[in-house]
Amino acid sequence: MKIPYKDILSEKNFTFLLFGRLFKRSSLTLFSLELIWLTIKLTNSSPFYLSLIIMAQTLPFIVFGIYGGVKADKWNKKKITVISDSLIAILILAIPILFFWGFLNYFILICTAVLISILNCFSEPSFRALLPELVSDNKLQRSNALLDSIQRGASILIPASVGIVVKFTDQIHIFTLAFILMSISTVFHLLINYQVPQFNTSQSEEGTVSEIKSTLAYLKSNRSILIIILVQFISILINTGLWRVGLPIYLDKNLEKDISTFGIITGILGAAAFATSIMLGTLKKLNPLIIFNIGIILWGSGLLVIGLSPSIFMIYLATILIGIGQASEGLGRIVLIQQQVPNNMLGKVFSISSSINYTSDTVSLGIMSSILAILSTTSVFWAGGGIILTIGLIGFSSLRKENNY
Repeated sequence: MKIPYKDILSEKNFTFLLFGRLFKRSSLTLFSLELIWLTIKLTNSSPFYLSLIIMAQTLPFIVFGIYGGVKADKWNKKKITVISDSLIAILILAIPILFFWGFLNYFILICTAVLISILNCFSEPSFRALLPELVSDNKLQRSNALLDSIQRGASILIPASVGIVVKFTDQIHIFTLAFILMSISTVFHLLINYQVPQFNTSQSEEGTVSEIKSTLAYLKSNRSILIIILVQFISILINTGLWRVGLPIYLDKNLEKDISTFGIITGILGAAAFATSIMLGTLKKLNPLIIFNIGIILWGSGLLVIGLSPSIFMIYLATILIGIGQASEGLGRIVLIQQQVPNNMLGKVFSISSSINYTSDTVSLGIMSSILAILSTTSVFWAGGGIILTIGLIGFSSLRKENNY
């Protein structure tokens, strides 16, 4: 009997990267959850200050994301990852220490969140750009699928484990656990045997602004990569506000359901995405372009179904479609970028993509309340889903012609 992923897991460098990612994702998930609780405690449940602390984890990517990608392509990717993770671990540990000393306040908390986000602006593009240098092209699909599955699995299981942790210790020690997990992640990343590849000397001597301009020029000339980034931007712009604002309102007003139902739906979304990532990784090599576009189509179809159907059962089914779609779109997009973009531009392209996505997230949350003040929640769902579905179908046709598939 053939063991799935056996050939990938037999490669030590990838295994170290995989476990490093697992522990880092688990750490950051715990950190984000506990950050919300501590903010509520320090600010007497202020919605304004809670919104600021959440934005502190996203806005740095908009400001520093592209710069971090430039440096990820210039500097040693392993060193960037190890140093960033080490500093993040120290910052996380400082929170419970300052808490017990009585020195912790909201200002320190938000500054810590911002610093961690800035460090991630360097480590995230380094991580994505490092993978193609550790595994061969024919293993990229399975490698990314397994990494994505690990991350999604952590996002599902770690929040559920918080209740167990607080039964045995003070809740503030969730930060301590996050520190331990981040430290373990650093050790695994340190174990990676990585040799810095030799790039074109003239490119390495370019300034930051020149490198960003050359990367944007590359994206402009490479229509396939540009289209998938733009499609991702539009999909997130529509989805984020609908999912975080529209769906809770829809459940409350139309179905008289509470937060527990939303939690179930979120769990179904994560489970569907997790199963899809595992499945795609076990299949024979597939065309990432097809995977990407099918994912966008399923994503849009799921939102459309939620808008058209008033039943909770259909919302559950639609959530499965969305989970499958998001996992497929994500895997296809990452593999396409890793296969088509030159190694000396990977960090910049991934950071540009991430910065665009975080911008889309922020704008979507900002405009959704205004849209819902004018239109009904159901109409926004079916309209938004219809737009994503249409873009997916158009993109499928356009990209297929571009690649002569």
